[in-house]
Amino acid sequence: MAWTREFAPRWSRLLPERVFPNSSELDATNSMDKLLDGLNRAQRLAVTSPSLALQVLAPPGSGKTKTLTARVSYLITERGLQPWNIIVCTFTVKAAKEMKERIKGLVGDGLEKKLILGTFHSVARRFLVSYGNLIGIEKNFGIADMSDSKAIITRIIKRQGFSIEPGAAGARMSSLKAKSMSAEQYAITRKAAEQEFSAVYSEYEEALRTSNLLDYDDLLLRCAQLLREHPQCVSNIEAVLIDEFQDTNSVQFELMCLFSRFKKNVTIVGDPDQSIYGWRNAEIKNLERMEKRFPGTDVIHLEENYRSAGAILQSAQKVIEQDESRPSKALKPTFGIGDRPVLRKLPTADAEAKWLVSEIRRTQALSADLLKFNDFAVLLRSAAVSRHIESALGNSGIPYRMVGGTKFFDRIEVKMILDYLRIINQPDHNDALLRVINIPTRGVGDVTVKGLIDEAERKRSSLWKIVLDSVQGKTRSDTKLSAQASKGLTDLVNLVLTGQKKLTGKDDQQASPFDLVEYLIKKLELSKYLQKRYPDDYETRWANVEELKAQTADLTAAMAQGEEFVEEEVLPEIEGLEQRLINANEDALTLFLANIALSSEVQRKQDENPDETQQHVTISTIHAAKGLEWPVVFIPACYEGSIPHSRADDIDEERRLLYVGMTRAQALLYLSCPNKNSQSGETTMSHFLTQRGIGAFFETQGPKLYDDAVNELARTLRREKPDLKQLIEARSGYETPEDTHYPLDGTFPKSENARWDQGKNIDFKEGLYANKRRRTDDQSGGPMVPVAGFMPASKVTMQNPAGFSTASMSIPPKITTAASRMEELEAVQSEARLRDIDARKAAPAPIKRSKAAQGSANIMSFFGKPKVATDAAPHPATLTRTSSVPETQIVPKPPASMPRYVSNPLNDISNVSSRDPQRNAIPPTKPIQLPNFKLRTTPLTTKPTTTKRVEQDVTTAPSFSKPYTFLSSPPPPEPPSSPPDQEVIRPGGGGERIETFRPATTFHATSVTQVGNKIGTGRRLGMGRSFKPWSARGGRGG
Repeated sequence: MAWTREFAPRWSRLLPERVFPNSSELDATNSMDKLLDGLNRAQRLAVTSPSLALQVLAPPGSGKTKTLTARVSYLITERGLQPWNIIVCTFTVKAAKEMKERIKGLVGDGLEKKLILGTFHSVARRFLVSYGNLIGIEKNFGIADMSDSKAIITRIIKRQGFSIEPGAAGARMSSLKAKSMSAEQYAITRKAAEQEFSAVYSEYEEALRTSNLLDYDDLLLRCAQLLREHPQCVSNIEAVLIDEFQDTNSVQFELMCLFSRFKKNVTIVGDPDQSIYGWRNAEIKNLERMEKRFPGTDVIHLEENYRSAGAILQSAQKVIEQDESRPSKALKPTFGIGDRPVLRKLPTADAEAKWLVSEIRRTQALSADLLKFNDFAVLLRSAAVSRHIESALGNSGIPYRMVGGTKFFDRIEVKMILDYLRIINQPDHNDALLRVINIPTRGVGDVTVKGLIDEAERKRSSLWKIVLDSVQGKTRSDTKLSAQASKGLTDLVNLVLTGQKKLTGKDDQQASPFDLVEYLIKKLELSKYLQKRYPDDYETRWANVEELKAQTADLTAAMAQGEEFVEEEVLPEIEGLEQRLINANEDALTLFLANIALSSEVQRKQDENPDETQQHVTISTIHAAKGLEWPVVFIPACYEGSIPHSRADDIDEERRLLYVGMTRAQALLYLSCPNKNSQSGETTMSHFLTQRGIGAFFETQGPKLYDDAVNELARTLRREKPDLKQLIEARSGYETPEDTHYPLDGTFPKSENARWDQGKNIDFKEGLYANKRRRTDDQSGGPMVPVAGFMPASKVTMQNPAGFSTASMSIPPKITTAASRMEELEAVQSEARLRDIDARKAAPAPIKRSKAAQGSANIMSFFGKPKVATDAAPHPATLTRTSSVPETQIVPKPPASMPRYVSNPLNDISNVSSRDPQRNAIPPTKPIQLPNFKLRTTPLTTKPTTTKRVEQDVTTAPSFSKPYTFLSSPPPPEPPSSPPDQEVIRPGGGGERIETFRPATTFHATSVTQVGNKIGTGRRLGMGRSFKPWSARGGRGG
């Protein structure tokens, strides 16, 4: 039964009554008031509970960390427990540091430093350092991090020729260790089909022993072994407190029981609804196991939420309550209802990313910059779906950071220095030595290194011992070493031995970690190496080296304080139990390297002033975001296969994962589902969001963010409200103040439906689509920048053929168009005419022509292109055909605004010069209406009827312009209407009706008969004989 407030009067009756309390009692009262100040009723019950076994179930944002730290302070100040007899276990280094700072503010006097406080792994390491000799663990054991473990496993698999994957093997080993199953135990129970894995597991354990290393799981397992075999190591422990208890595995649960073996005083804080680490072997059933192990366990529920708006909590509660097996728990908001969360449908993953960016811009603008980039987070079920989002943020110029990027201590230049420190501190660390044996280059090739490590494994020795004995001549190596390799290994050995000598020096000659880092930087010529190896980002890498120096300098400063430095590591003395002594100078490097290995991530120091901190949107997995919060949270890709994940074994845990993601939001929450994923596959919205009645808790589009909504947003975030005038100006100045670009059904807007790429190549700016192209600034030489106003060719497609033409498309430079080509031909033609005129003046006598040449026509007459009518008398050799255009008609010159294909039609190409200035004035013609033409379905039995040739007076006959249509360009404009048939009167009287048309029995504008009937006396153009029809040749060629 849960402890209630009714216990308080009974406690008060046990206290003696005094009319005049003394000063110590007043101080105690003030201390108690300070301790309980700011706690709600449930939190006070949890802090002051007299129960030895207590479970505090705390949902998101309910102040569990504040409650736990107040409970620790209460045990010290009110119950009189000694801080060095209290163990507090957290799950992250960040949580441990935060808790220590809060306890310091409550109890003061440096008592927080005497607590055994840290992660499970760091607490276990402290016990192994102090008492590990009892189970055969050497003092300066190393810790194999994830990269070390993976390298060892990969090497074993490669050497044995196994087919198992290193990552899968490592995960399976960790799972077995979490269940306290060693390699020897597994070898006994294994199946025949698992022989490979069993061999890898056994060899991995042997490799760790040879290198004097413990991996993360070994720290817990060996500590549990120590406490089982030597329980007196924790005989002084009076209280154990555990944070995030729902994430503990079987070994951690056993450690909790072993820590509290004597006093049975345990307090845990957790929330079964936030158990999301099943893949990391977390056991949600540990809550039930605790109640069985500790009878009479009291349970207190924290129900008030101090993080999120009411609407967010209601929707999250609706999701988690779909699990009917969970115990019913209330979740009460302390803020207003706020805007309802958004559940948005989008057409594709790419459109989803652009919509997300537009919402960031829109909410920033409409809130009058109440929200900064740091206030936004994008939480993903899997990092694999981040590609489109990263691209959209980058294209829009929004800075972002990926949580879980390269850790500071994993950066190449930093890890190299740390590996040299590891070798100096513990030379048997094979993998650290392997990573730097030829860095910087010292002539030791890959073949030599492989031979040395194989030799070490055959002899069951460390790589360092093989190298050291070979260099010092104690033994002859089985690996053949070149002179260059021998010299390189000698230099390496001298570097390490000198560092060890500095580390173990006496008194003031003993080097600190900072001194060793300085020594390595100088001897390795690190600056020169980085400049040569990484010239593009040398400054950044060197800044990382400087940061590492600063951190070792902080450690050296802590060492100078002597006792305080030791106090935080040493365990309290226990009567009758010998403990290893820790020397601040000698063990400083060991402690420094151990803390690095156990640190999840140590970021660079940065100024705490938020105005000087770089603003960026956070992209993170939901797992990595646990325990964090942001004003605005986006959870994209909410479809089946993403959340719940396609490879998930526990659907209930996937639901809890979505619940955790939703409860990271303080004020605004967006969930979205694209109809097509990043691989263009059709999607189905997550069934967590399609249950009956859940739609009432979500909006289908982004919030409108009017002034009252922004004021509520400011209240929730505890920020100053923007001025009303600012909000009005912000809304009036923003082009799309509402989330209306995409239809609510998740389809593309009409403006994009006609595009072949569905708007993929359109940039999203300020919530609007803006058609852009890029241009280069030749003068500035700067980067390419987007320029608005360009209509891409894809805007006119085959779905909209009315506006399509080749000429209307943008043509890249250096590609010749028809118009530009004709301009070149006109220029050549003009030059040829001028030369012909000059030649005629020089030789006025007519050129004698052959008979065949006199009957030849120019090449344009073959294509049916006539000569142009002129006002002046044409050249005697020029002949024209009849035309329906009156003789007096003058065609106006097209305006300059018309396209080139209209104002500059194709001209005659002829070797007959003309002195007529109006030669190029060609009357417009009526275009042929191709869509109205019907193809013949019967055979062509007769020759096409041609126009009747009439003897004319060349001085009066107008020219004839044949209508042609160029399919790559729109037709020329409609000419003035004229009668279809017209009588042409020959000089001298008498009228005869002349046919001015041919029947449309063929698509061709000309025929062989037509060409043969033409009479022309123009000069030939590349033809040395008359052109005759096929029938005139008698069927013979040529």
